[in-house]
Amino acid sequence: MFSILGAVERQFSTFLAARSVLPHRRLSHVVTALGDSRVAAVYADLNQRIYSGYSPLNWANALSDQRMVIGTTFGVSGDRTDQALARLSAAIATGAGTLYIQCGLNDIAQQYPTAGTSGATAAANIMVMAEAARAVGMLVVIEIEVGSSAMNTAALVGQVVELNERLYEYAERTPGVHLHDARPIVLQADYSATALAYRTNYTYDGTTHVNARGAYYWGKSLATLLQAIMSPRFGMRIINRADAPSNGRRNYLDSPVFVPATGGTTQNGTTGTLPASWLGTKNAGATVAFSTQDDAAGNGKNIVMAATFAAQADYGRIFQDVNPANWDNGEIVEAVAKVTVNSPNNLATVYLNAQANIGGTSYDNMCLNSPAAQMGPDEAYTVTLKTRPFLLPAGSKGWLSCALWAQGYGAGGASVVAHHMAMRRRDVAY
Repeated sequence: MFSILGAVERQFSTFLAARSVLPHRRLSHVVTALGDSRVAAVYADLNQRIYSGYSPLNWANALSDQRMVIGTTFGVSGDRTDQALARLSAAIATGAGTLYIQCGLNDIAQQYPTAGTSGATAAANIMVMAEAARAVGMLVVIEIEVGSSAMNTAALVGQVVELNERLYEYAERTPGVHLHDARPIVLQADYSATALAYRTNYTYDGTTHVNARGAYYWGKSLATLLQAIMSPRFGMRIINRADAPSNGRRNYLDSPVFVPATGGTTQNGTTGTLPASWLGTKNAGATVAFSTQDDAAGNGKNIVMAATFAAQADYGRIFQDVNPANWDNGEIVEAVAKVTVNSPNNLATVYLNAQANIGGTSYDNMCLNSPAAQMGPDEAYTVTLKTRPFLLPAGSKGWLSCALWAQGYGAGGASVVAHHMAMRRRDVAY
């Protein structure tokens, strides 16, 4: 029996190889993205170290326990689909298993190649991207074109409709191609038959680009699709006190599950109790009280940061500096934290930062950072935050720290519950 099964397996593998369709050739949870400024918003910096809170893809990942690996992306502000096509080969060459596509808006806005053919042209170019990705074994996720509030004529709106209808018909008959439609999430459904408009407080420019609040709700919808097509992967790996610097320096931080529950340090007028090795601080305008509680899943303790903001950019922060003896130049680090945000009121952002200062230069590596001048989510949520792996450069050691920030958009506040928080040493980057 075993010899027959072995022969069948070998025959099947030969069959697949002959057609260049290898099982598990690409991993669906490894993602790259191609498109315009809305794809460029995956990162807040040109070095692609800061996952932006303006990106629905980043929110979807955080809401899905970081099941995705989002590496290098290829978004350029102002690009049409024909210009994005020039970066298709580079996106495929990353080895990612999923290609996330968002573009078409600029074709229509620029009436390329003509006012009456921009929607059809954009659809055709997006299909070229998708077919190239499918040919190498990638899944494809295409964002339906949401459009812009600047599209306020029947002719412009008609081209958006043309683009989207072509994408729908393409996806419904094409294996491995998935559409996500955020229009019901972020647009005013009853605004106008000949114009598009975003929901109030969902954009930072009033026309085209979502802020952290709009990105959160968009990402919440996108997460439902991605969770259905991608296999679960570990986001949070810290499970007990054994993940300590003394055990191989795989985790740089003491007390990643916040045990012992007392012994930490409050600074700059903050009050309450923090776990051993952890510090809490704030700016002068904020009022911040810390406490600890049992983790509901039985995994150590939680830190509760009750923050009240008097004005925009007020903040509270939980952090720990890594002992210089516990890290070395040339190592690869990433930070990770599981966080619940309750009762957000005029909240701008809650984000994680793994910051290194080496040779007098500071390097920020953030997850879900967005400016204090923009509104964040207005409902309770739980996310896993994870920074992109960072290679610590050569040079004299300054500091290495891991910090969880809560920052206000205006007078208000939030209760931020940190379940676990760690900084890991990795063998490889992405």
